[in-house]
Amino acid sequence: MENYRPEEGPIAVIGAGMVGASWAGLFAAHGHTVRLFDEDPQNLFSGMEHAKSCADFLWENDLADPELTATGLAALTSSSDLKSTVKETSMIQESIVENIEIKQAVFKEIDRHSPRNALIITSSSGLSISQMQSATQYPERCLAGHPYNPPHLIPLIEIAPGDQTSPDAIKAAKRFYESLGKVPIVLRREVPGYLANRMSAALWREAVNLAMEDVASVEDIDKAIQYGPGLRWSVVGPNLTYHLGGGKGGIRYHTTHLLEAKEKIWKDLNDWKTFPLSALDILEAGLPDPDSFSSLARNRDEALVRVIMALQGRI
Repeated sequence: MENYRPEEGPIAVIGAGMVGASWAGLFAAHGHTVRLFDEDPQNLFSGMEHAKSCADFLWENDLADPELTATGLAALTSSSDLKSTVKETSMIQESIVENIEIKQAVFKEIDRHSPRNALIITSSSGLSISQMQSATQYPERCLAGHPYNPPHLIPLIEIAPGDQTSPDAIKAAKRFYESLGKVPIVLRREVPGYLANRMSAALWREAVNLAMEDVASVEDIDKAIQYGPGLRWSVVGPNLTYHLGGGKGGIRYHTTHLLEAKEKIWKDLNDWKTFPLSALDILEAGLPDPDSFSSLARNRDEALVRVIMALQGRI
């Protein structure tokens, strides 16, 4: 049995893209010593800037302690040498490109050069952790810690085991993420896309299909979720929503009472398995210009802060 203590040593973040940099910012905002790695010097430079921006955003919005953030940012370093980055670490959060062969190669190198009791965690949104850990000598310490974008802000973290993951590694990862203010959910077995992405993908397929069939504009389709089910789901989730919808009869009454109506909807839903690329023209025409990405993301994040504080009972 290994003594996994991810909170007690330096944390390596592998990959300085949007997800990796966001992770680095979150870890730094909680006072941890963070080492950010990327092979590309330009990615590393921009990743460091983004990590600092994420950490600053958290304390500026009362989601992190300013003194801890200052401590973490002072200890934040970057490197393009993988071996030195993972040496003497307590945890490695991998966030590189979604390619199983590349991830296996990186996992193998991390496993070779990091302490045996350091957790190796992938941010992958759908690739097999079992395949990744098969490339290592100590697969029991490997698992998935899939964040929801942006990782420094959205509380959800999906913890998924591979075939050889130790229960102790799962417990240690859950404890660590909770210390960051994350809300971990633990999968009992590995499935493609984990939980949240599977449900999101199902909803998005219907959203795209409604736009393709010209049932409503792309903007109104988004508003339908934003000002309707999305508000309820942020508070109680889909199953509890319907349970409450059944009144004193709960989920059983709600389902049996509305089963015919729901089955009629399901029969009418499109269930295509390959994305229709022709839909991209429709979506692009109905969405804001990419040049406005920075302001849109900022507005989203500032609104999310208020939602998170409301869920925490702080406003």
